[in-house]
Amino acid sequence: MQKMKIKFLLLLLFIASPVLVGQQNRGLIKEGAPNIFIDCSYCDINFIKEQIPVVNYVRDRKDADVHILFTSQSTGSGGTSYTLLFIGQNKFEGLKDTVKFNQNKTDSDDDARIKTVKAIKMGLVRYLSRTDIADQMDLVFPVKAEPSAKSAAQPKDDWDFWVFKLSSSGNFSDEKNYSSKSIYSSVSANRTTEDLKLSLSLSNSYYESKYIYETTTGDEKILNITRSQYADASMIKAIDGKWSWGVWGSWSSSTYNNIRAYYSIAPGIEYNIFPYSESNVHQFRIYYKLYHSFTNYEEETIYYKKKENLWQQSLNASLSLIEPWGSLSIGGEAENYLNDFSAMGYRLFSSANLRIFKGLSLNFYVNYAKIGKQLNLPLEGATLEEVLLRRRQLETSYNFYAFFGISYSFGSIFNNAINPRFGGGGGSTIFISD
Repeated sequence: MQKMKIKFLLLLLFIASPVLVGQQNRGLIKEGAPNIFIDCSYCDINFIKEQIPVVNYVRDRKDADVHILFTSQSTGSGGTSYTLLFIGQNKFEGLKDTVKFNQNKTDSDDDARIKTVKAIKMGLVRYLSRTDIADQMDLVFPVKAEPSAKSAAQPKDDWDFWVFKLSSSGNFSDEKNYSSKSIYSSVSANRTTEDLKLSLSLSNSYYESKYIYETTTGDEKILNITRSQYADASMIKAIDGKWSWGVWGSWSSSTYNNIRAYYSIAPGIEYNIFPYSESNVHQFRIYYKLYHSFTNYEEETIYYKKKENLWQQSLNASLSLIEPWGSLSIGGEAENYLNDFSAMGYRLFSSANLRIFKGLSLNFYVNYAKIGKQLNLPLEGATLEEVLLRRRQLETSYNFYAFFGISYSFGSIFNNAINPRFGGGGGSTIFISD
């Protein structure tokens, strides 16, 4: 009898809980406020909700009155230029707006999210002013003094738009039968203006691994070392709103690729079907490069070469779209040596993040390459150790890689609550330790 009472009480609690919780959370939904969908995978959504609490946040773009789509591009100084596309739906159908802001490379995470909130507030003004909560807005403008002649002058850039970067990294691991270490360092210099882009970079990498295994005659040790160095330089110049030309130069050395020294220079030209000014929304770029290269191999190749001078050409076309339904990129590239048109290589690729219908999302990446001549393969081939440890590039006619993901969510359309307890509820989690 006692067990029956307990079961009955648990049943009443189970039935009553949704009602009690529903009554408690009803206040989370703002009457008369528009539904907003923030289409941004890298934003601090919790912070946005805290700073702009007057609207309803929804989980799907089709439930939104205002769809805020974030797009971004890198700036010449190493920062990021963001474009926020405000797309009106339902009662705001046809009402669109655009807000832009820049995030500097030196901005902290807090600086970045404050700028993000400010941009969202600016874009929401024209929508909120048409709702029942318009009286909750409070626009404040700083009192601006008359600019002095000094402040009105064009600011001087002591670095003339040049940005330099030094970086180094390494990782080390060790256990009884295995140890590894890798070291990477790089130096780069970039100068970017609206009509000219200059880039210089140097990098060096070193990887070492050691394996120990027991045999009947004692411990056997296998040491694996690979090294590579790269140097690149480029100059890209704008011709007009759709055309550009450029020159690329490079030097490299790689034990994995059997290359002691490789030099190349390549002029190229590019045409963008869409104006470059619209590149944050769509791009359709077609470009052609003509290469001249000299290669000095570590070991004699399968074509009995120790050195080689070659001419090569490549043609690339790619389409990129960012729309309310998601993003899509598709393209292809073909290349061949001018002395042998029969050994043409090509690559096809596509990536997408698509919202098929309400609650269902699909994302994928596919890359397929048909390999032309592998001129650098050593004549002696690779040993079993080199194959297993991937110390040598192996002969192949193609390579393929694919990633696929799908998700479906359903339930309440609202996403207003903030609950960061035990790290849940989205947003950033800060860990503090002694």
